Order: sequence, then structure tokens, then C-alpha cells
Amino acid sequence: MIPALSASVSAIRAQSVRMDISANDVANYDTPDYAQSRAIFAEQKPGTRIADIQKIASPAPGYSATDFAEEAVEQIDTSASFQANLRTISVQDSMTGDLLDILA
Repeated sequence: MIPALSASVSAIRAQSVRMDISANDVANYDTPDYAQSRAIFAEQKPGTRIADIQKIASPAPGYSATDFAEEAVEQIDTSASFQANLRTISVQDSMTGDLLDILA
């Protein structure tokens, strides 16, 4: 696989897991003693992967650790990263098509 394409695909997979974790945090906002989660990324050649998922303990017994403001920022950042990597794949596809047209 082309390195730029491979890096983008691995980043999209990692961002998908990150979004799932954030959505789960929001869904469990009212769950007593719910421990919020955070995805920890690690570099790999080429691309990105989820290295760990950290749990953030509830601030007080009977309360959830989920903060809507944090989750909104997390989801906006994840969406932007997802879109950037999709654009990379789209440009790579276009360039490959142009190259094949030139060679044909």
C-alpha cells in the first residue's frame, strides 16, 4: 500500500475508535460512578494507532466523570482529523488516476 494512503487509513481507524469512546462517555453521562475514557495515540510506521485507553475516575462517589464540554471538543477534533485524512485519500486517488491517464 502507498505509505500516505496507509497512514491515512490507520489514522481513520484510530479516530473512529476515539469517536466511539467519546460517544460512549456522553451516553453514560448520567451513570453513577462512570469512569470517563480517553484514547491515547501512538505512532507507527506508517500511521497512527490507539496505544491505550485510559479511565478517568469519577470526581465524587455517585457522579459521572464525563464533562460535556470536553467531549464536544474531543468530537470536533476527531471529526476534523477524520475529514483531513479522508481528503488525503481523495487527493491520493485523484493523483493516481491522473498518473494512469498520462501513462495510457
